[in-house]
Amino acid sequence: MLAAERRALILDRAQHDGAVRIASLVDDIGVSHVTIRRDLDALVAERILDKVRGGAVLRGDHTPHQSPETFTGTIGVVVPTSYYYRYVVEGIDDALAPGGEMKLVISEYDLEEEYRLIDELVREGVDGLLWVPTVSEHAAPAGFREAVERLQVPVVFVEREMPGGGLGSVSSVRSAHERGAHSALKHLSDLGHRRLVMVSRGSSQSSEFVRIGSRDAIGRLGMDEQSVILGPGELGSGPRWERGSADVVLDTVERIGATAVFCHGDENSLFGLLQNARARGLSVPDRLSIVAYDDDVSARADPPISAVAPDRRRVGALATRLLIDLIREPSAEPPLQIQVEPRLVLRASTAPAP
Repeated sequence: MLAAERRALILDRAQHDGAVRIASLVDDIGVSHVTIRRDLDALVAERILDKVRGGAVLRGDHTPHQSPETFTGTIGVVVPTSYYYRYVVEGIDDALAPGGEMKLVISEYDLEEEYRLIDELVREGVDGLLWVPTVSEHAAPAGFREAVERLQVPVVFVEREMPGGGLGSVSSVRSAHERGAHSALKHLSDLGHRRLVMVSRGSSQSSEFVRIGSRDAIGRLGMDEQSVILGPGELGSGPRWERGSADVVLDTVERIGATAVFCHGDENSLFGLLQNARARGLSVPDRLSIVAYDDDVSARADPPISAVAPDRRRVGALATRLLIDLIREPSAEPPLQIQVEPRLVLRASTAPAP
């Protein structure tokens, strides 16, 4: 795309929304941050835009062509204290950029605290709620469904579903974690790996969905039945790996003769696993292939790690648009359960099975 074409696109978006964000333009146009900043500088020099942190706004003497559908209300957002949700919040912010407002509160994976925070948001007059509730996939805690149904504003779950299976009563938008797990194991299977160790410490719904997807993929792909899934029972579910957890994983690798590891966890688990594997002489990828789930730091590892990358920003934006629709027109139709597919990013950490 020529510079003139990019700048015309940026200007059109600014005139429609009143503002543009560098991160969104980089994703949508597919060029570097440096290129977008140069384009914004050119439009600022022409006195069309004014620079602000993270983007630019239309100058006061240029009227934005706002759609009559622009949402100008306020939504409450309740998310856990986790790096994962930073990108979800950025997607929410993108969807609200034309005129809406967000009131963000952070929970500590404490459902009772989330109830209290939600009560405060509702008293403050938010028009709707985006909520990442601290609930298992298996069964709803006592009183949870009733608490949700008593809410007097529309609510959309983010990266969660109503627990317990069956038909839902609340709309949700989440990553298709099961399909992401399948893509990782399919890649390893295509390379000839038949026996693997899957690692997933967490006890959240997302962790449960990744484990469900892994278990299903092992069966569908005909992988060795001695493949092992290590979960919170073996590794703990706290915010950090417990001491010795990497040894538990690699002991299992050596005991069953696994040639691959699929690791769902944070950067501590990933780098700790690499360091311990190297110390044991399990070279990556010649002796042991590794695929990570989440792609925050995988590219910086040595070697760079193949990873499943959930589109968290898109999850946040879609959840926001769905909530705005519910705020505008409460529906008697069945709720929507939207899943966003991750991407599989291949790097140097996987190779044909030895």
